[in-house]
Amino acid sequence: MTREILDKYWHLPFIALAIIIGFYLRIVNPWNSVFVPWMDGARLGGNDPWYYFRLIDNCLHNFPDRIWFDAFTYYPYGTYVHFGPFLVYFSAIVAKLAGAATPAQIRSVIAFVPTIGGSLLALPAYLLTKEVFNKKAGVIASLLVVIIPGQLLARSVLGFNDHHVWEVFWMTSTLALFACSVNSFGKVELRNLSELSEKKRELLIAVSAGLAFGFYLLAWAAGFFTAFMILVYAFFAYAMKNYLRTNTLSIATTSVVTFLVAAIIYLPFAFKAPGYGLMFYSPLQLYMLLLSIVIIIVFYLIDYLDRRGYYASIGLKGNYFPIIITAISLILLGIVLIIAPVIHSTIIGIIGVTKPAGGALTIAEVQPFFTMYGGQFTLVPAWQNFAMTFFFAIPGIVYTVYKLIKERKSLYLFVLVWGIVMLVALTGQNRFAYYFGVVSAVFAAVMLDALLKWLKFYEAISNAAKDGWKGIERVGYTKFVVAILLVLILFHPTLSEANTYSKYGGGINKQWYDALVWIRENTPGKDFYDKYYYELYKPGKPGEPYPYPEGTYGVMSWWDYGHWITAIAHRIPNANPFQEGIGNKYDNQPGAAPFFTAFNESYANAIADNLGVKYVISDVEMATAKFYAMAVWAEGSLDKAWKVYHAGTGYVYQSPHGIGIAFNRFAIPGNAKVIRILNVPSESYYRTMEARFHIFDGCGLQHYRMVYESGFVNVFNSMGFDEMMYRNIYNNAYAKMGLPKVNITPTGYVKVFEYVKGVKITGRVPTGMDEVVIKATITTNQNRTFVYEQKASIKNGTYKLIVPYAQNSKYPVKASDYTITAGSVTKTVSVSDKDVEEGRTIVVDLV
Repeated sequence: MTREILDKYWHLPFIALAIIIGFYLRIVNPWNSVFVPWMDGARLGGNDPWYYFRLIDNCLHNFPDRIWFDAFTYYPYGTYVHFGPFLVYFSAIVAKLAGAATPAQIRSVIAFVPTIGGSLLALPAYLLTKEVFNKKAGVIASLLVVIIPGQLLARSVLGFNDHHVWEVFWMTSTLALFACSVNSFGKVELRNLSELSEKKRELLIAVSAGLAFGFYLLAWAAGFFTAFMILVYAFFAYAMKNYLRTNTLSIATTSVVTFLVAAIIYLPFAFKAPGYGLMFYSPLQLYMLLLSIVIIIVFYLIDYLDRRGYYASIGLKGNYFPIIITAISLILLGIVLIIAPVIHSTIIGIIGVTKPAGGALTIAEVQPFFTMYGGQFTLVPAWQNFAMTFFFAIPGIVYTVYKLIKERKSLYLFVLVWGIVMLVALTGQNRFAYYFGVVSAVFAAVMLDALLKWLKFYEAISNAAKDGWKGIERVGYTKFVVAILLVLILFHPTLSEANTYSKYGGGINKQWYDALVWIRENTPGKDFYDKYYYELYKPGKPGEPYPYPEGTYGVMSWWDYGHWITAIAHRIPNANPFQEGIGNKYDNQPGAAPFFTAFNESYANAIADNLGVKYVISDVEMATAKFYAMAVWAEGSLDKAWKVYHAGTGYVYQSPHGIGIAFNRFAIPGNAKVIRILNVPSESYYRTMEARFHIFDGCGLQHYRMVYESGFVNVFNSMGFDEMMYRNIYNNAYAKMGLPKVNITPTGYVKVFEYVKGVKITGRVPTGMDEVVIKATITTNQNRTFVYEQKASIKNGTYKLIVPYAQNSKYPVKASDYTITAGSVTKTVSVSDKDVEEGRTIVVDLV
């Protein structure tokens, strides 16, 4: 009896161990980077988890309702929300059960949600591998999947409460239960559909597969592409039924039940967005599921006629079935494309997801996987994201092809379709590394299991349990040692990478958090916005401005930071990480890219007026590392952006005489050491609004005044060092532009500017004067000082200046009195906030 129990349940301790390891890596390791002393509650990772927090927080205030159209982002349009209901409701329910009431408490609770998905992923990984291959391979897969480093781990650690890990969890669960259902129906005698009602256990498994698929769609609407993978598998399984060991009725029954149940689960959310959006909760997914059911039924009817001898009766003798099902499938596809053009656009959309181009290539997560470093093919990303599992998994895929040919088991084809599709998606976009992490774990487990069988490792272990070392000796010590080494080669570096990788959780830094909290507390409309933030909004018309209440305004920053602005500052960003509000120059689309790359203030002002901008936020990353992304989006291509905004590649070196820069390696002094390779900005860069904001602190701008500066950027930070170099390059190469030289000292990581009308200062000047200069010393809230300076030419004996700063301002950035100089004449003037905000005119004669 003990032996029977051991044989039946030996795998459970290993799966439990996998789950425990998963939780340890995801909770204990990143703890100190998530619960930081300068923030109440958990520091959520990345950008999207903050928007999920916004949805969850709002849902808890309006439970059970949630936002489907959000007016609190993409000002002045608002947007339909494509983030699914699963994570919002699951997190909201967990927060309710935990008694979380305040935003900080809610964040602290939902920070643990992704660790659940990442750790419990061991269960479907085990089931899928076990159903297709065997229990031992399943156990190996469960232990591997929780220690895969890279994106799969990063998207399931403490604080990263996004839908990504749940995409993987529910997709793997769908595939696992689908395989389990096919096996279950294959083990019972099922001659026709009328016998289905008697197979309750088998039907329950198929229904479970549908539930998992439905939850997958509720986690990510675009997950319906899994139906395409199942259809491809079904097509080849039917077409090769005389070659493969295929139970066609089992595949048909499982597929129809899975798609039907998923459609029922999806139905309540099928009309939340207009049109047929690939990523939105629209009727498209529902129609695709219903169409998939029709296709499976057609496959089954074609097969049914073949089994009844219909094709032979009309003279098609021999193995014509593959040709028949292929021809009918192509005809069916052609009819569908003709009567439903949305299917064609959906296919194009899926190709676009797997093969991005243009400005999308500046998004880190959509870079092609194997060429993401410099455009050259490299396996470095494979090591970083999968460690040794990748190098076992690729041979594992090949080995599965061999098993398919040898054993003719149709479920081998099933996992091969999945693995190859995911590999193609991974090649196109590195974001799919979190999907391929499970593929890598499963096929690596299959490969290791095959090697261990070949080396008789399992036999040695079984023998050792009975006879100790003598049992191992019968197999051979050499084989046993090699097997142990293979296990270590696969597991040790993978676990080591995961252990290291999981200790450094990302997230908003203190400077950004402080700046956004300051904006929330100190910019106009605090009480209104705090209330408006928790409303449920009536849907707007796509492409048309939303009917906002009087007094609302936009906050302009790069799109990366939009969700932070929404969730922390409780203000409405003009651009967001949905890639909305980016804009461009080549089509004259107003947005963040043309605004920050504008070469003159009037062009930027036109965009600001069009989009209702009141505040602008710049950070050191936008001025340095992220500037190329803004330039590419603005100009349309990396080549054009490089030609316009960069002067070339520079080699920053350290010599006994200090830091210098050379434009080629031959110009580097012999006693110098290269410390950084720098993309040297061109003069055009220094004319952009982003450079004016961050490198020049807004000096010379007429309608933008700094109102807040965060803590300083560390010069030992790569971007802080680059900012220092950019300032140095300007002083030495481009000062002829006319703006004063800048201090080469650390400045605020984040700077906030207000867009104002500006006070007009005008007056008469003595005859013979060519220029009037106005200056004021600005002291930021960090006690840093810089000089605001502007020059104006003289026409008909008068000058006109527009300046943005006021003395005794309500903001913590303070300005000294202005000094206005024309020749030898200097006068001082002081203006008020109202003067600046209302665009009043002050006359100061210099005669």
